[in-house]
Amino acid sequence: MILYYLSDLQSGIMAKQTGSIKLKGTIGDINYYKSKNGGHLARAAGGGFQKGAMHKESMARTMENATEFGRCSTTKRVFKNALAPYLCVRKDGELHGRMVQLFTKLKDLDAVNSRGNRSVGRGIETPKGKQLLRDFAFTPSCSTTEVLACSLNYEFNTRTLSVTNFDIKNVGFPAGATHIALTVGLLHFDFDTLEFSLQNSTPLYMNKQYSATSFEMNTDLPEVGGLAVAVLGMKFYQEVQGTYYLFKDANAVGVEVLGVE
Repeated sequence: MILYYLSDLQSGIMAKQTGSIKLKGTIGDINYYKSKNGGHLARAAGGGFQKGAMHKESMARTMENATEFGRCSTTKRVFKNALAPYLCVRKDGELHGRMVQLFTKLKDLDAVNSRGNRSVGRGIETPKGKQLLRDFAFTPSCSTTEVLACSLNYEFNTRTLSVTNFDIKNVGFPAGATHIALTVGLLHFDFDTLEFSLQNSTPLYMNKQYSATSFEMNTDLPEVGGLAVAVLGMKFYQEVQGTYYLFKDANAVGVEVLGVE
């Protein structure tokens, strides 16, 4: 004889098999199985979700969220890889989480597609989306604007960064650093196909005796279309007998978005 409480099974609660014959498998709407601790149990069949425990509307919302999160995560990963020459200098264990939050906010700005189909690409096309990316701090411990203490103006038409009011004496060198290097990058990123192309300027190296108060840096045109993102990378070095050693501390590596178009 096999005993269990039918009311328990109907409500989705596990019931214990107490008879001398122990069953294993599914018969009708009842699933018989052996637990990890050796007990023989029975439960209503139907997989991991209990009958009546979750409404179809809630399930649909869960699936929509999961679909959007998966798409958002993939887009974030490819975008981060596109900027790898700037972001791989030092490991930041918190960058992944911050970028997930950013791309989730961008996805939420999509007012074109229905829930479950919203995308980062539609969200970043909005003025607020572009502003979110412009304001995002890839390296919060090293702001290029604060460290350089000068005026930065990027023109997408000429792909040129103009630096004015520059004084090397005002640059916030980390302790022990003797040189600073700046690189401008122009990224074209297609948020629909996830294709991208990054063009970088020739790095500009400056020691503490650098005398120019203004200069320009430019890049070639990326090979693919898509959203244009201009970035500025900043690194510090220490010269020891002709050898340059890269600083990888949080306050010595800076990446900043100059503009989004």
